[in-house]
Amino acid sequence: MSPRCGHDRGTVLSRQAKFAAGAAVGAGREAAADTPCRTAAASRHIVAIPSWYKTARGSGGGYFRDQALALQAAGHHVAVLTPDIYTLRDIGRRGAAIRRGATRVADDGVPTWRREMLLLAPRLPYRNAAGMALCGLKLFGVYCRGEGRPELVHAHAALNAGVVALAIKRRYGVPYVLTEHSTAFAQGSMRRWEHRLAGRVVRGAALCIAPSPHLAALLTRLYPGSQWCCLANPLGTAFLETAAAAHPPAAPFVFVTAARMTPEKGHVLLLQAFAERFRGDRSTRLRLVGDGPLRGRLEQMCRETGIAGQVEFTGTLTAEGVRDALATAHAFVLASEVETFGVVVIEALACGRPVVVTASGGPDHLVEAGNGLLVPVGDRAALAAALDEMRRRAADYDAAAIRAASLAAYAPDGFAAGFAALTAAVGRV
Repeated sequence: MSPRCGHDRGTVLSRQAKFAAGAAVGAGREAAADTPCRTAAASRHIVAIPSWYKTARGSGGGYFRDQALALQAAGHHVAVLTPDIYTLRDIGRRGAAIRRGATRVADDGVPTWRREMLLLAPRLPYRNAAGMALCGLKLFGVYCRGEGRPELVHAHAALNAGVVALAIKRRYGVPYVLTEHSTAFAQGSMRRWEHRLAGRVVRGAALCIAPSPHLAALLTRLYPGSQWCCLANPLGTAFLETAAAAHPPAAPFVFVTAARMTPEKGHVLLLQAFAERFRGDRSTRLRLVGDGPLRGRLEQMCRETGIAGQVEFTGTLTAEGVRDALATAHAFVLASEVETFGVVVIEALACGRPVVVTASGGPDHLVEAGNGLLVPVGDRAALAAALDEMRRRAADYDAAAIRAASLAAYAPDGFAAGFAALTAAVGRV
């Protein structure tokens, strides 16, 4: 059966095979005619352009790299192009000079072409988007002179990689696929001009992809007439290794979370719920993986609530470090207010860990009775009760089955096959 992009709001896609089928959301209809996609057999030349990316993991967006690596492993010619913009304030804040006009090529597992541009214009609407487009066009031109023109551009997030891709399409005629990752749509934090700009990017795309059914439905409502296929993010290679199947020590019992320490990730709520149920219980610990602007406040909160001796702050870790932190814990918890997918949830599942996750959109379809508990967003009492239940029942979950299901659903080769099927006709005559 050929992969299809059709609309079915009642279908919960919990396995990669279903994502690969493209289960798209049609615009404003309970059902739409399926659009068959031809399966691509030949290798393709693909350039990925992330909206934010620094290195292999962290706030730089490691899942962009994981997708590029999956396509590269499937035999495609893949490169990552990372245009970036800075202001004079950024130079002082980051303590590094900007190498204006210089294009650098690094091997981050996949060839990665970088270029920065200094913006001197005042902060006005469209400034950053225009700067990214200009920087991206220059970088793309240098890339084409060295590697040839790609068949397809894969833009990650409309703002502003999608703007770059749209500019490339207009100048070079190369089509682009848009995969949206931004939480700004669900948070309602976008300005009107940003919505209009994102709409132009959506209309110019040959194909629109969302990593979760929830985000696909939301984007369909925001941009009537658009159609969104669902394709889940893949696991990184660190989580395919046998080290991910390690068994945690018998005691103490460790909950672990991994997320950037920003308000929408729900760390404050998590610490409140943990303190409510486990304050003074030295047999129960909480491990916080990640860093961010809230870290100082969270550390102070631990001291004020009397749980400082039970909470560990690891800071930012490599992919292998995150894997080990998950594998040596007993259960994973994520208390986010909003998520577009929840890569760390499938990483925890790949380590065989049962999960406690808030119903924050993206992860909702990832959690089922056999692998964890789903709780309402922002409900401290419900989160505390779920933590208590998981503390008592974690050993009842089948770790091997949880890991096997995650590997089967989110393996890189499954992502590559799904992407190839969905984009088979894009850029081909």
